Amino acid sequence: MPEPNHLLRAARHRLPSPGAPGEHASRAEVASAVNQWLWRETGKRYELDAHYLAKLERGVARWPNAAYRSGLRHVLAAQDDAALGFRPPRRADRGPTPAPSTVTSPQWDAELVAERATAVTGDDLTPPTRRTVLAGAATLMGAALAGELEPFLRPTVVGHGRGTAFTAEELESAEQLTATLRAWHTRNGTLARTAVVAQLNTHTRRLRAAPQGTPETLRAFRIGAELADVAASMTWDAAQHSTAQRYFILSAQLAHAAGDDALAAVALASLARQCYDLGHPDDGLEIIQLAQYGTRRTATPRLRAVLATREAWAYALRGDARAFRRTVGLAEDHHAEGVRDIDTVTPSARSLDEAELAGVIGARYRDLARFDASHARPAQEYIARALALRDPTRVRNQVFDLIGLARAHLITREPDRAAELVLRALPLAGTWTGGRVGTKLRDFHREAAPFMTVPAVRDAREAVSTLIAC
Repeated sequence: MPEPNHLLRAARHRLPSPGAPGEHASRAEVASAVNQWLWRETGKRYELDAHYLAKLERGVARWPNAAYRSGLRHVLAAQDDAALGFRPPRRADRGPTPAPSTVTSPQWDAELVAERATAVTGDDLTPPTRRTVLAGAATLMGAALAGELEPFLRPTVVGHGRGTAFTAEELESAEQLTATLRAWHTRNGTLARTAVVAQLNTHTRRLRAAPQGTPETLRAFRIGAELADVAASMTWDAAQHSTAQRYFILSAQLAHAAGDDALAAVALASLARQCYDLGHPDDGLEIIQLAQYGTRRTATPRLRAVLATREAWAYALRGDARAFRRTVGLAEDHHAEGVRDIDTVTPSARSLDEAELAGVIGARYRDLARFDASHARPAQEYIARALALRDPTRVRNQVFDLIGLARAHLITREPDRAAELVLRALPLAGTWTGGRVGTKLRDFHREAAPFMTVPAVRDAREAVSTLIAC
């Protein structure tokens, strides 16, 4: 039997009821007050209810998400989570124990983040042995992942550091190189991941020796965050999920140490997207809510649009059409407000043009069509719009669009059109077939099997099998 949360119940009983003089607040009243406060603070609707509050009081649930904990602390006048009886699950409940290099302090210490970055990249550059491969095989999930990211809501501990400060020339050179590395990966996929990891390793070794807290060092932390994000994206594209997760977390930590929570939120959004790919929508949704809450006062409309698309993704995977449409509407509204100057230095925010927005929404409608096939038509409309608007140099995005559109046409039982689209994608797939592109092609190969009697589909499946192992 779970142990009841007496502290939370006592805190509610101390709160007077706003509707029944002389009585304590009901669970429904507390939940409503939390939702109202979160709406005022974030501009976002939350749906805490009496049922979930009862689960918390009974001890069935012990660790609500970051937004709910914050709202309950405010409404119940609690100093911290412990005062309300909230505690992360015991280590035994947290899944695989992370390797020593992934363990962080309760707050993200800037010097320790730089040290961790050097350790992670050093391990990655070392030729693997059976022991190191097995040690790094598991991705964090559930409470273990949430606990790793929770310090995002707290200030970074800044040490002093000793050594030589970064010069303006060093920083400018590093920024230019980082932009070049990102462009190479995005446009042609021929860049070796070890080149990015080696650059990050060199950069963070220099960062560890620099004086902490100076404008130059903060700028250097930001460069490190961008490099870690590129390394994470490359590793994720190659379907090396546990390593990619480490780099996404590292990117968020480095960005937070730089004082750039917009960049950290982008890293968290990418981490949530990885959770969705791995079939963990609840983890992804909690990460996105963490990012939204942490940037509630500072996010630009374009960043809000990015985070809303990631939130909608979770609802699509859950089959929650109403929440999906509501959140997609918010994403489109935020996007329509246009860009701000600061968006040009934030990945995802700067790349979320009209084509990317349409492509993301269309792909999510296709996910929703798994529950109700009527959503396949909107998926086709959005993805077709994305293809028409795509920059021709963004080849990988075109490949994803073509495969996604083909899969949507399979749902509407238009196999000839689906085969035509996939055959258009194959010559463009190039160097990306070893990772996520290959995974999407395998999805098409599997989903097209019921149409094997259609000659065009049979030819397309054979062409896919020739290019990748199915």
